[in-house]
Amino acid sequence: MDDELTAFAQTAGTTLVALMATDAFHRAKQTVVELWHRVCPAETAAVSDQMEATRAALMQARTQGDEDREGELAARWQERLTLLFAADPRTIGTLHQALIEVNPDEAAHDRTQIGSVRITAKAWGSARIFQAGRDQHIVDR
Repeated sequence: MDDELTAFAQTAGTTLVALMATDAFHRAKQTVVELWHRVCPAETAAVSDQMEATRAALMQARTQGDEDREGELAARWQERLTLLFAADPRTIGTLHQALIEVNPDEAAHDRTQIGSVRITAKAWGSARIFQAGRDQHIVDR
């Protein structure tokens, strides 16, 4: 798997585990279980159980102030998601969009992009060109 997809698996795993400690857990769980069901139906029940077990372990770790444990849990989900993405690369976009819908505030702060952008332009005379691969804010004075 290339570096960008690995980076997305890392971000998605970390985000998913962070969501497990919030009110968004049930929506995140439903999304992940449905996604897994589409790709690996035989693993659906196991993934659902693993999410519940991860949430319980996460809540216990947070109660005890064990920050390392949270990182370990995120790493496990990163590995699981990497395997899912390898089985069906279309799940990447689906999960990305689902995580944005479940947690729009996080999406505004941390956007992992997959792919590349190529922008070309030609200008002459007194023309001005403004290009961006993402957000662009121009204050013209």
